Amino acid sequence: MLTHPSDRFLPQAWGSDMAIRPITTHYKGYKFRSRLEARWAVFFDTAKIKWEYEVQGFVVDADLYLPDFYLPEFHCYFEVKGSDEYDMELLQRFAREIGRRVVVAQGPIPDPGEGTCGDEIGLQVLLPLDATDCSGGIVDHTSWGYKDMFLRCDGCDRVAIMNEVYSSMKGACSCGDEGSRVMPLSDALTAARAARFEHRV
Repeated sequence: MLTHPSDRFLPQAWGSDMAIRPITTHYKGYKFRSRLEARWAVFFDTAKIKWEYEVQGFVVDADLYLPDFYLPEFHCYFEVKGSDEYDMELLQRFAREIGRRVVVAQGPIPDPGEGTCGDEIGLQVLLPLDATDCSGGIVDHTSWGYKDMFLRCDGCDRVAIMNEVYSSMKGACSCGDEGSRVMPLSDALTAARAARFEHRV
């Protein structure tokens, strides 16, 4: 069952006598919990992808969950994870209950010069249980594993989340332009990796 959280969801304030306190990363008026989250915000802005940060928290069964981003044009939630140590089962339950995709970005922002997501980084798309593919078949929770990425069609300029195998491939976009290619968003990746932020304690 998916419900909205009460005030108990809000994190407790750090004590003023703490010797170590987190440094808040500021960007576009938002206070991000990590620089990696802020870098994804820079990526979205450079790629002209609309985003909303920590819009709403939820109670998934008895577990509290606050998605990092909501991407309205993609109708999906976007979760930033610096490592592989996170509750995948919770995210799968959330995708099922909310009825929307949850995209998990694991690891650092990919290097556009690499030409690949690498073995440990990239996007994983979690789908609701009732999601179907174009042939009407049931799609598994995970779509292509950790090798998904944002690609832009150089014909219609549409950005989509696709497997990296389609990178630079002709005719892979749904626009129908057989001469077009879907390309990595190298400019957005570069901007995100190079971004500098305002920090406050």
